[in-house]
Amino acid sequence: MSTTVKELARICGAQLLGGSPDTPIHSAANIDEAKSGQITFIGAAKYAAKLKLTTASAVVVAKGTAPAAAPGGTCLLAAEDPELAFIACLHHLYPEKQNPGTRSAQAQIDASATIGTGTFVDAFVRIGARAALGKNCQVHAGCSIGADVTLGDRCVLHPNVVLYPGVTLGDNVIIHSGSVIGADGFGYRLRNGRHVNFPQVGTVVIESDVEIGANTCIDRAALGETRVGTGTKIDNQVHIAHNVQIGAHSLLCGQVGIGGSTVIGDYVTLASQCGVADHVKVGDRAIVYAQAGVTKEIAPKDQVMGFPAANRREVLHEMAALRKLAGEQKAVEELIKLLPALRAVLTKERDGK
Repeated sequence: MSTTVKELARICGAQLLGGSPDTPIHSAANIDEAKSGQITFIGAAKYAAKLKLTTASAVVVAKGTAPAAAPGGTCLLAAEDPELAFIACLHHLYPEKQNPGTRSAQAQIDASATIGTGTFVDAFVRIGARAALGKNCQVHAGCSIGADVTLGDRCVLHPNVVLYPGVTLGDNVIIHSGSVIGADGFGYRLRNGRHVNFPQVGTVVIESDVEIGANTCIDRAALGETRVGTGTKIDNQVHIAHNVQIGAHSLLCGQVGIGGSTVIGDYVTLASQCGVADHVKVGDRAIVYAQAGVTKEIAPKDQVMGFPAANRREVLHEMAALRKLAGEQKAVEELIKLLPALRAVLTKERDGK
């Protein structure tokens, strides 16, 4: 989409400084690559020097930036939060494609299902009995929506998403391709030398404004529900086991694994490839660093790393001590070699007395 600097300044609530307000903008790029006709941004003071070198037509900057800091003719859009302002510009320049609220003749929709106004259903979608889809949803090719599934308004299911029977989604939920919501939890009991399946008869509830990455699996509860709270964002290839409870506005990065019946608080960050054991609680605003293994409760606001996961400061202190000890290894070895002679001297002095 093509627009003008003046229009972008209005959209993002920025003050326009320097350049021509009618300068056309057709796309966006990062500060190192932006060219004429493009807009970019500087979100941190450490990148301020790059402003003098840019060839972009417009740059979103922090309020207080002098127009003279940019090359002549470059427009500055001064904002309280440059990154947030730039995001608003991106939404305008790259609007999401909205399919019309049509239903493909190649979709299989049960007669008892209800579909809200403006909802798009693509080819090869299957919608089961009594499923209820809200208004203005986008259900793309190959999705499977089981019986008694409920979708709120403005949900987006990218191609080949599978929602097992009974799953509930709130409003504005986005699920990317290949994800499976509501498969059986991994529940077995060893009896008489055999693994006996504990029937997984619960469900999954995804609250509003949640986004789920590609190839992520969220298992249904054995009894009750597995729940993901409002505003939580989940990356690709994440596994959430049965009966897990995840709070609001948490971040789960790629390849995170969460064991059954674990409770994750609000605003928690689980970094890539960390694992959380079953029946563990992670407190609000805690941070679990990459590849950590959580085996016991994490207090609110704590930051942990390593395996088993421990307070980050304590782990770093221990690592520094070990590194220092390793640096003194030669001296330690020399002391060890001197020990026999030292014992002999001490023995001689003792016997002489």
